[in-house]
Amino acid sequence: MNRRVSIYFCGGCNPRIDRGQIAKEVSQLLAGQGFQILFNTLDADFIVFLSGCTVSCANKYHSGGRPAITVAADMVDGMNVDLGRLSDEIVMKVMDYFRQLKT
Repeated sequence: MNRRVSIYFCGGCNPRIDRGQIAKEVSQLLAGQGFQILFNTLDADFIVFLSGCTVSCANKYHSGGRPAITVAADMVDGMNVDLGRLSDEIVMKVMDYFRQLKT
């Protein structure tokens, strides 16, 4: 089954990370694992809310109805992550979610 993952961006007014680069890396890694990558849609199996700073504006669209993670600058779900590992951490969380569904 082709799992759809959406990367939902904030407006980018105060970026502390390169959201475009992070999205590109995450997209490539997940697409290589067979995921379909979408952008700025809430109609997906999993959503990555990607905000450039800790205000986390992208997360304001999270209604709780879909599985998701929140990326706010160098934090993933409220935990600090080394910037060099940010994309890997995002991909790991997405893949962990789908692995749990199989068990």
